[in-house]
Amino acid sequence: MVKRLDQLPLVDHKVDPRLEDRYRRRLHSPQSLAPNMRSRRIQLGALGLSAVLTGYIVLFADFGPEDHCFSPVRRWFNIKRHSFWSLGDRERQDLKEQGRL
Repeated sequence: MVKRLDQLPLVDHKVDPRLEDRYRRRLHSPQSLAPNMRSRRIQLGALGLSAVLTGYIVLFADFGPEDHCFSPVRRWFNIKRHSFWSLGDRERQDLKEQGRL
């Protein structure tokens, strides 16, 4: 059986006026709205950790041999990584001329 709101009994909460005044002062102070330093550090740490984990999952996590939604990004990343860590034709020729290769 569902009761309507006007049929429910009224509850009278007795609150100490001193506590109510203290609560209202804290609620309306500007410091109560600003995040403290600890919560800001936790927020930045969580943001950094989520960015690192997202990068790891997209670029390095093992999803098996079949293609998946991150395959194009991984192919692009592997091409860029290979071009960064390998020598180009010009660099290889310069090193041969210097006798270092």
